[in-house]
Amino acid sequence: MNKKQLPLDERTRESVLDHINETTQPEEGKIPAYILSDPTIYKLEHEKIFLKTWVFIGHESEVPNNGDYITRDLAGYSVIVSRGEDGVIRGFYNMCTHRGMKLCRADRGKAGRFTCSYHGFTFKNNGDLIGVPLQQDIYGGELDTSKMGLHKVTIDSYKGLLFGTWSDQPQPLSDFLGDFKWYLDIVVGRAEMEVIGPPQRFVVHSNWKIGSDNFISDSYHTMVTHGSIAKLGMVPNPTYSKIGYQVQTSNGHGLNIGMPNQEFAFPEELIPEFQSNLSSEQFELMSKVKNMIGTIFPNLSFLISHTKIKGKAISNTSVRLWRPIDVDKMEVITWLLVEKHASDDWKKRSRESFILTFSPSGIFEQDDTEVFTDITAAATGPMPFMKQLTYNYTMGMHREQVRDFAGPGIVYGDKFSEANSRNFYRYWLDLLNA
Repeated sequence: MNKKQLPLDERTRESVLDHINETTQPEEGKIPAYILSDPTIYKLEHEKIFLKTWVFIGHESEVPNNGDYITRDLAGYSVIVSRGEDGVIRGFYNMCTHRGMKLCRADRGKAGRFTCSYHGFTFKNNGDLIGVPLQQDIYGGELDTSKMGLHKVTIDSYKGLLFGTWSDQPQPLSDFLGDFKWYLDIVVGRAEMEVIGPPQRFVVHSNWKIGSDNFISDSYHTMVTHGSIAKLGMVPNPTYSKIGYQVQTSNGHGLNIGMPNQEFAFPEELIPEFQSNLSSEQFELMSKVKNMIGTIFPNLSFLISHTKIKGKAISNTSVRLWRPIDVDKMEVITWLLVEKHASDDWKKRSRESFILTFSPSGIFEQDDTEVFTDITAAATGPMPFMKQLTYNYTMGMHREQVRDFAGPGIVYGDKFSEANSRNFYRYWLDLLNA
């Protein structure tokens, strides 16, 4: 988020919220276009969503050893994520407690301590202040360093995924994820997973919600936007993405599951590890998966994609953050995950599959970002004209729920639906009003 924006005054906030509540009707499939371009709504999102809820900041495998650290953005503010000498992963606001200088400038590294480049105050990687130049002389022995440790940031993890929050009293991460953990186990908990290389980063002139929305619900666009993949023989036909299930849970989370799959899309030699980490129902579902694509509210999306590389079936698993920079700009940050105990050949082919499809140069990625950019540009039309335009989110309203699905949540037996988007915007609206 843009760090320089000023907080909204109460009168403006109430006026904007009144209009949002009048025009946004998720249950009826009515989502106004102006919510993608209104700077005031963007400020409200920063205050009510990104400063209050859990936001993804990285993966535990990025700090595998004691002393390893990364710096990340949390709702527009820099944080240090460090694994201390005791093996505990902690988060700190990236600011020296003496005069406020940014303490760490590197994206990643290994350090037992951090020294401020302004006055040389030194902090241990557990946050303690352990060194002050000329301390006895200039402070006369009166400086209480025990009260000047780095400001801690609340972080927690689930199956290796690291989340942070600025909330003083956050909902427990496990409760926030809720029933969605059942599906997340298949994506990132089926085996010990690790990140390959640093995350890929690129900027798109798009509102962040378009990315979250696309991944949580929109399999429908695949047959048109990504129509070239059928012509290239990468999929059997343009409507292949229709077959499967759409699932939503509480707190705005949702995913699409493409199945069945005639080929096992994961390393077969790791089946014992998969079975030890998953229930029999989870493993059976995983065995039939062609793809899984979804979003953890607000802006963490994930994907298991299945394709063929050099004539062999291969899957790639990635998570991506739609990091807001401004109302019409976001940074896309993507992490490629692989099974840690897979063969080097598998990891190499999985990376090739990822680069071909969902990397910045990938076939799917370029298709999507072109669409995201144009939607955002069109949403910036003149006011009050734009406030009269409403998107149609009624797809799938006629469908009945599937009652005998193995996993939890509200499930529909067709991926061409906007039920998950309606659930996403319902929770989005609830948080703005909270």
